[in-house]
Order: sequence, then structure tokens, then C-alpha cells
Amino acid sequence: MSPPGGKINRPKTELGKKLFKRRRVLSREKRKRHRIVGAVVDQGLITVHHLKKRKSSPRANITLSGKKKRKLLKQLQHMQQEKAGMEAEAAPAAAPPKKKQDSSSAPTNKKTKKKKRAAGAQGDVEMIDIE
Repeated sequence: MSPPGGKINRPKTELGKKLFKRRRVLSREKRKRHRIVGAVVDQGLITVHHLKKRKSSPRANITLSGKKKRKLLKQLQHMQQEKAGMEAEAAPAAAPPKKKQDSSSAPTNKKTKKKKRAAGAQGDVEMIDIE
């Protein structure tokens, strides 16, 4: 038994602080090493909601319903098609015309320029009248 007024409310010594901190750090690392992480079934289809759920409960298994999976796959396909279309539009616009235009090809150029203007994807385009 300790003498009266001994250990109660006594501040920790430097050694006690260091040992307490060491124990705390070691236990944190041990928890980190032995953490159980839930399975992710659809690796390619991770959304923001998945990340939020993973943060709040890392042990939970994350699966997508068939409906959400199909919807995300469709969304990705549409994005890829759109990207391919944009690249296809950019490639002909970058290539300079090689030969001079004849009077027979002039009306077709007007039509294509009008189509590009209607699309409005490129921003400001100056129209040139060829006569």
C-alpha cells in the first residue's frame, strides 16, 4: 500500500510519457496491420458512394446491384463513344486542305461548314463565302 498522498494526481514523468506513447503507437500500427478489409466485387465500377462507404465502414463488402452495374457500364460506353467521336472530329479539322477547290466542290463545302456551325462544339467559327 502506498503512503497517503502518494500517486494520485501526480504528473507523469518523461519516461512514463514516452512509454505510454510507445504503447499507443505500437497498438495503432498493430491495428493497421491486422485490419480486415471487405471485398469489392466490381473492381472497375467504383463510384463516389463506394468510397464514402469504405471510409465509414471499411469491413463492409461492397457489391453493386445488377441494375446499377448495367447503368454504370452503359454510362462508360457512352462516354467512350463520345470521346471517340470528338477525336474523329478533331482529326479532319487539324489536316490542311491539299489541293485547290473547284467550282463543283464549292456547294458541298458550304454544307459541311453549316453542319459544323450547327453543332457548335468548336466555339467561334468564321464563315467564308466562296463564290
